[in-house]
Amino acid sequence: MGVGLLELLTNLTTLADSSPVCMPAYQGWADASTSWGPGGVWFGAAQPLLPIVWSIEWPPDIIQAIQQSCVSINTLELFTILAHHLVLEAAVPTATLHHASVAIWCDNTTALAWANKLRSSSCHFAHRILRLLTMRLLHNQECPFTTTHITGEYNTLADFASRKHPTDPHAFLTAFTSSFPPPQNNFWTLCHLPNETQQKLFSLLRPQPLAMELALLGAFAAFIWAGQHQPANKQVSAQTVLLALRAISQTHMLDGQPDPLADEKGQRHILLRRQIENYRRHDPPPKRKLALPHIAIKYLNVTRADNNPRYQAIHDLCIIAWFYLLRVGEYTQTTQTARRRTIQFRLEDVTLWNHSQVLHSTLPLQTLLSQCTAATLRISNQKNGRRNQVIHQEATRDVTCPIAAIIHRVHHIRQHTSDPATMLGTYFTGHKHVAKQVTVTDITTALKNTVQVLGLSRYNITPADISSHSLPAGGAMALHLGGVPAHTIKILGRWSSDTFLLDIQEQITGFSAGLSTQMSSTPLTLNAAIKPTLCLLTS
Repeated sequence: MGVGLLELLTNLTTLADSSPVCMPAYQGWADASTSWGPGGVWFGAAQPLLPIVWSIEWPPDIIQAIQQSCVSINTLELFTILAHHLVLEAAVPTATLHHASVAIWCDNTTALAWANKLRSSSCHFAHRILRLLTMRLLHNQECPFTTTHITGEYNTLADFASRKHPTDPHAFLTAFTSSFPPPQNNFWTLCHLPNETQQKLFSLLRPQPLAMELALLGAFAAFIWAGQHQPANKQVSAQTVLLALRAISQTHMLDGQPDPLADEKGQRHILLRRQIENYRRHDPPPKRKLALPHIAIKYLNVTRADNNPRYQAIHDLCIIAWFYLLRVGEYTQTTQTARRRTIQFRLEDVTLWNHSQVLHSTLPLQTLLSQCTAATLRISNQKNGRRNQVIHQEATRDVTCPIAAIIHRVHHIRQHTSDPATMLGTYFTGHKHVAKQVTVTDITTALKNTVQVLGLSRYNITPADISSHSLPAGGAMALHLGGVPAHTIKILGRWSSDTFLLDIQEQITGFSAGLSTQMSSTPLTLNAAIKPTLCLLTS
């Protein structure tokens, strides 16, 4: 709503759009004090206006909110600008504000910045005030007013009106007139906003609506955590609750409204932080999927002899993903029709090599299998924004050769289409050669079946411990046990940190081999972190 109002006001056609810069119709000074209230003065400029002075006293609950730092001085100054404008609306005919511009001087730079932009993303109260101010400008068909900074020592008229003074209108007007005599042949006019208008304005500063919003957000978080948003009514993790709250936060911020999860300092509200932390403590410990050993890859190659194109595609992709450390989203889709940011490997992303020469992918199958010595995969786009990353592997000439698996994929696709944008996970079935895609479920099911058939449960590897993530984890584990440096593994897997080690270090004993022996053979050491004392050495 806030963005819509701002765009409507910006695009509003006024006479000022085609007129040269001129004097504003009215000009005024405004100020706010934390101990008394807001106040200000108005003068005529391009339009005649008798000098006006106005003042409002803060109610007790607002004073308490100010003392408890629930409302900042910046918000109070912005509130004063709104009340200052409403005083002008009450003092002059609405027609004189039509297509007109007014100027307001204020000594608070933050409030001026909010008023000039007509938006605030950091203060909940300021957003409410600006929304009402924008609606008043639209209602009056006004130009966006000009706000200018003035130092406090020169803002004496508004400062007097905002400080403690007699509550009797006649006494206040007499005191103000004696302190600031009006121009010749003029007199000060005291403007008093109706009590109903004042109460509506004060509601913009009351903390109760914010507490209510926090209570609603907390109730919504509890609703999500209990799983009541899904048919199964199964409790979800704290991360799921946090994602749901972030969706609300982003919706508000995209609409130009402040973040409802944040306080005035821009941090997540302490009540929500503690609630999420409590949910996180109830989360079950994370259970990482195990790395797939090389014996499973051998079994996949043996069972590939089946003439079913779907099984051939699944087994080929598993071998490729294990050696190239591919994420499942880079070669499969979640469903047959799903579309995501990550672009899966395509036919045009494959380069076959015979040492330093490029082999054309249209060569016969046996020629490619006998002459191809390496293959390069290039991924054009990933969900993390990285583009045109290259992965290169050489042929092993054994039963689990990843280059042979890539060649089988390329040859199968070339037999049915010449479209270079065809995904490597595509296979064609039936006499009509219908194109289908290998899905994540296909890969996961094949891996679980492999573990089950090989009886890897005797090595504490069960089907429940295996997923599509086990393929790159298995390749990384094989590289680490082979003595490949972690930096090289990170480059091959396109990882930006050493977190991939967490997927395998808890599974294998190679990480702790010989550590206990080294720990038990350490010599006694001298504590050097002591205050030196003098001692006498004798010969």
